[in-house]
Amino acid sequence: MNFGIGEGRKSLYPATIALLLVFAMVSLVWSQFYPFILQRYSLSELSPVVLSASLIGLGMLIFQLIAGFLADKLGPKPTMALAGLAYLAGMLTISMMFDQENWEIAKLYWYGGSFVVGIGAGFFVGTYPVLIARWFSENTGKAFGIAIFGQNISPLLMSPFIAFLIVNYGLKATFVTLGFLIFATFYAIGVALWNVPRVEKTKSDSSLFEALKDGRFWILFTAMFTTATAWFLILMNIATIVFEGLSRASIEPDYISNQFVPLFLGITAVGSAVGSFFWGTMNDRAGGPFKVLPALYAIAGVSIVLFILGYSDPLMILVLGILVYFCLGGEPTVHFSAVPAFFGKKFAGRITALLNTSVMTSSIIGPYLGSFIKDLTSSYVSALYISAFLHFFATAVVLAGGRFLEVRKC
Repeated sequence: MNFGIGEGRKSLYPATIALLLVFAMVSLVWSQFYPFILQRYSLSELSPVVLSASLIGLGMLIFQLIAGFLADKLGPKPTMALAGLAYLAGMLTISMMFDQENWEIAKLYWYGGSFVVGIGAGFFVGTYPVLIARWFSENTGKAFGIAIFGQNISPLLMSPFIAFLIVNYGLKATFVTLGFLIFATFYAIGVALWNVPRVEKTKSDSSLFEALKDGRFWILFTAMFTTATAWFLILMNIATIVFEGLSRASIEPDYISNQFVPLFLGITAVGSAVGSFFWGTMNDRAGGPFKVLPALYAIAGVSIVLFILGYSDPLMILVLGILVYFCLGGEPTVHFSAVPAFFGKKFAGRITALLNTSVMTSSIIGPYLGSFIKDLTSSYVSALYISAFLHFFATAVVLAGGRFLEVRKC
């Protein structure tokens, strides 16, 4: 085993993953940069700027698969080194765009840098599930819950930090600072301290091809794709959903945008973070993913319906928003926990990465679906009902699929 945190202090792994996720998931607040870039280059259309988010997603989609295979075989150090370098290179590339006055030239740096940031995110997201799978044979859900807590709390911490950097130092310095900050933390923790124990293939370890022939893989893939589409439909449109709901109550638009939306995002981020830990712990206590997922999906679906009914009331939208995010925050935790539970430790990285392509694909479909329905119907209500339906559908998939596999075993 190479140098790194060992068995005696393995509890540090979920905490350090959570810490790195706080910084690495800067993509969750990527839209914070859009108004400044629109103003800087006097742009009237948002879509050319938003394209960068899709390029981040594309980088993640491709390189998390590569990271999963590499981390399974070589451990976390090489992939974390590549992740840190990619984040730094991507952020520095973006910072160079602000030396250009012409948008047609500047956008090349914006797009290229965003894709490279996505590569860094892909290497990271493809690596950390291997750590949890290898170190935590028991309490896997709790370990993932602690780790993903960092992802869910990231917007609450990073958004004001980024705002501070932009206001005081400008856009160029902000991206340079983020690049070096992420690079330094990845190398100080991921490269220097992370390691995995060697494991030999056992009967409980499925190869990637064996997992693909296992019905549980496809039940998970379908449920993850369905619920992630619903997840991104809400999360990537939430500010305008809240604005629409409270506008129906004749609340001042400036108050909604400048005060209520930030309050809502902060409170629901805490709900999401708590949900990741709660549902991870429930996964361990209840006996595994197929015991927990139907309840999680069903409660999420019901909470979304209730959210629709109360989203024009400020108090109700806060209370129900916390409930919705509490459920949505738990979904990735239980999904990741399912891989070592069903397919073992040895090849957890590559299997998780392949399963997670369902989520990356949903990250492209979900936001567009929500905005398309809004444009078509002049309201997000139908989109929210679709999100609820997708959760109920996923509930049926897990229940029926699990029952089918039980019958086939008999």
